Amino acid sequence: MKLSVISILLASTCSLAVHASCQLTQSISQIQGTGKQSPLLGQPVQTAGVVSAVLYPNSKDAAVLVHSLTPDTNPGSSEALLLADSKLAATVKAGQQLQLTAVVAERHGMTALERVQATVCGEQRLPAAQSFQLPVNSKADWEAVEGMLLSFPQALIVNDSYPLARYGEILLADKRLWVATELMPAGKDAKAFEQQQRFSEIWLDDGLSQQNPDPIRYPTGGLSAKHTVRVGDTVHNLQAYLIETKQGYRLIPATAPQFKATNPRQPAPLPKSAGSIRVASFNVLNFFTGESAAAPFPTRRGASTAEELSRQQAKMLAALSVMDADVIGLLEVENNGVDARSAIATLVRELNKKLGADRYAFVQPAAAQGTDAIKVALIYDQTRLKQSGQAAVINTGPFAYGSRAPLAQTFVPLQGGEHFTVSINHFKSKGSCPEDKNSVDADHGQGCWNQSRVEAATAVHQWLQSQPTGVNTTNQLLMGDLNAYRQEDPLRQLAKDGWLHLAPEQDGKAHYSYVYRGRTGSLDHALASKELAGKLQQFQHWAINADEPAILDYNMEFKSNRQLEQLYAPDAFRSSDHDPVLLDFKF
Repeated sequence: MKLSVISILLASTCSLAVHASCQLTQSISQIQGTGKQSPLLGQPVQTAGVVSAVLYPNSKDAAVLVHSLTPDTNPGSSEALLLADSKLAATVKAGQQLQLTAVVAERHGMTALERVQATVCGEQRLPAAQSFQLPVNSKADWEAVEGMLLSFPQALIVNDSYPLARYGEILLADKRLWVATELMPAGKDAKAFEQQQRFSEIWLDDGLSQQNPDPIRYPTGGLSAKHTVRVGDTVHNLQAYLIETKQGYRLIPATAPQFKATNPRQPAPLPKSAGSIRVASFNVLNFFTGESAAAPFPTRRGASTAEELSRQQAKMLAALSVMDADVIGLLEVENNGVDARSAIATLVRELNKKLGADRYAFVQPAAAQGTDAIKVALIYDQTRLKQSGQAAVINTGPFAYGSRAPLAQTFVPLQGGEHFTVSINHFKSKGSCPEDKNSVDADHGQGCWNQSRVEAATAVHQWLQSQPTGVNTTNQLLMGDLNAYRQEDPLRQLAKDGWLHLAPEQDGKAHYSYVYRGRTGSLDHALASKELAGKLQQFQHWAINADEPAILDYNMEFKSNRQLEQLYAPDAFRSSDHDPVLLDFKF
């Protein structure tokens, strides 16, 4: 259970003297000590403190934070304690001085007093908040201030909002935190980089005890489809209490956090230049129509109801309709054929309807696209391009299981010009690990099934070298969700085979398309032959999904009637969990 603040006095530099009747045998800092556990663990103590906050209100787990009446000068010991007493929490108020007799305990790593006997021995204003900055040097820095009111003078950056809707939590840090293998090869340096990043982060709790809060408190004013908090946004002038739970350290705000939209939404991707051809890749997050099943809903992986499908489709089309792409590679499309009710046919039909023109068509290979529940697909603007040769798939080797069968097709402008071949790919994911992980992958920091992805990279390279569409062209593009970060083995193998990664550096910063467990990276890539890479005009990840709270998607579970309306909009934002990749070429 999370903590909730019921009563907090704002910090003040002015405080009254300790009341004459307040007596202590041990100070709070002596009880805390300078180690992970109290040196007086399990012992009875007599101390005194001022109530700074009441936690877990109206709960059997209600508790109280008290601060030292006479702080010492030792920076290695905290000046606060947790009083684990629900009855006491129901009666005391912030600012009361308490005379305490109790037994010292550790509650999920936080030093606490249990079996508390307390009397009010005075009143005072609270001491000033202690200035604190990230990163810390070690976990001991957190231990030294547990239970205390902290003030952060720096702007803190939002790095994760996945648990926001269920638990009211967001992850803050002094900088954007990256997947180590996005920036460097797996190994000793990557592990050290990740270990160092952990000293930069802290969870900010909403101060509520219930799950699925309504309204969702962050950003300040409440989350909605139009009032979002994105990874990359900042929190300013934060004042909060540090507590420790079985999930680790976290902050409970003393005043409403000040959010700033420093990573604003981009309603549309950057426009393409005149005369260029745009190719895009987009993971549409299990677009299933369910029409090939006896009972369409719930679908195997996507929408649970027809209403959810309508909501999902509206968001997906909002994104696709403004890409202005000539070829779009799609991932996680239901593998349910190509008839009028299939997922791919539905997508193209509804996209054309939204655009008001019969603009897009889908590529239909002669061979089946594997047996996986999902497949990759290619759609193209038939008013600008035409297919050349025969669309090809490969279902053998690593594509017989795990990695989805890749699809390739060659295109040429209607008015004539250079041919180019596009291959859309979806390598095996890092999840669904086998019971014995070491039988498949060693501890290399690249997730499960790494070798399978390397084999897929090699196989698709060899396949494309054979010109599988029957059209001989040196303009080749390999793109999609490769389920590997930029410096991992599959991408390094493709580079070794001569493929050029098209994502340029942006002022020393990496591109990204995905956020997972507070780390940013890219699983979605585009690589080209040397000839095609030389024709690249613009590369962009359109940041509409990875930075957004997951609760803004189409799903209807665990939402109140009010939230079903306020948290949903038929726009592009959180239409998936991956950001699309867009590439502009000039031939």
